[in-house]
Amino acid sequence: MTYIDPQKRANAEENGIPHAPEEVIAEWHALAETVCRELQHAGLPAYVQHPNTLADRQVGARVSVDTIEGPAGGVHVSWNAGESLTEAVLEFMEPDRLDLREPVIEHGARVGSLMDETIKSVLTLAGFRTRDAVELNDLAPGTYVAGRRPRQWFIEYILTEGVLGLIAAIRSPDPRGDDSGEPAGISVEGKARLTGRGIRIVQDGLHRLADDDRQEFARVFRRLAGAMHSQDMVYRGFWKADRSLLELPDELCLPAQEPPAVAGHSVTRPQVLAAAYMALLGSIAPAGEDTVDDDDAVKITEAWTGTLLRRMNQAPDEDRHELIRLFREAAREETDPAHQAFASGFPEAIGLVEEGEGATGA
Repeated sequence: MTYIDPQKRANAEENGIPHAPEEVIAEWHALAETVCRELQHAGLPAYVQHPNTLADRQVGARVSVDTIEGPAGGVHVSWNAGESLTEAVLEFMEPDRLDLREPVIEHGARVGSLMDETIKSVLTLAGFRTRDAVELNDLAPGTYVAGRRPRQWFIEYILTEGVLGLIAAIRSPDPRGDDSGEPAGISVEGKARLTGRGIRIVQDGLHRLADDDRQEFARVFRRLAGAMHSQDMVYRGFWKADRSLLELPDELCLPAQEPPAVAGHSVTRPQVLAAAYMALLGSIAPAGEDTVDDDDAVKITEAWTGTLLRRMNQAPDEDRHELIRLFREAAREETDPAHQAFASGFPEAIGLVEEGEGATGA
């Protein structure tokens, strides 16, 4: 598809206002469609203004592409208020009735400002890089979308789910999850060995976070543990649901019994969770039959790596690359020789890095 007519492009060049290359404009339009879908996903009315069409007054978030080459070129989102409010404002903008002190004009401006902030907040939460469009063009309304970045809240969610799920599965009397009634074959000492390192990593990391981060970390653990327990009740019934899930957040948020390994080294919540998730799986893999039955080890590992991969299959590439980066970073920080080999190939081992991708996300 050609977005800019060649003659129009040549005229713009002559006038010193060149259009961006066609391949760049194509990328901007793809981004605009993604932005629109994300706003609709959040429940906001949104539409893409298609190329070579005049701006309209359709109600909702108007997503458009400025094709001009330069800082302001790219995806813009502005809010169109409802017809009645728009007409009421425009009535007082007529030359013979112009009155900027009219309350309806101020009301319209405040509604627009509130909706612009809402749009920007939704897009930021969804992993888009945004800024006020007026920073790039004094006359541009609304929000400028520069591209996508990883959604840290999503990565934190899936890693928290994995850490809680792995610990609960290792400790469960039925790690197969099939209610077979067969003994798990993991002793109390074995369960402590398999989960101990991951728990220590969480506890150490938790107490190296700032107070606000630490409190949010605890809230995420409790919120997700409650949701997982509710889901387990739906699946297995009230009496068979794993109530230990509800106690796990308090255990993970206890102070570590030993000082953190790197006391002064600052960390983020996703870094802590990635290291703990990898440590838990790394403890299961080489444990041996004397600690955990091979069938149980495979069941636990496949269940929780499978859950992570399903989550990532629904996520943008930016999220997957960020998760790979976190795992590779945790592998570089690994100091235990027994875990180094496993950690170094972890993204490939669980199928997060596809064949031929190489060091993507490193």
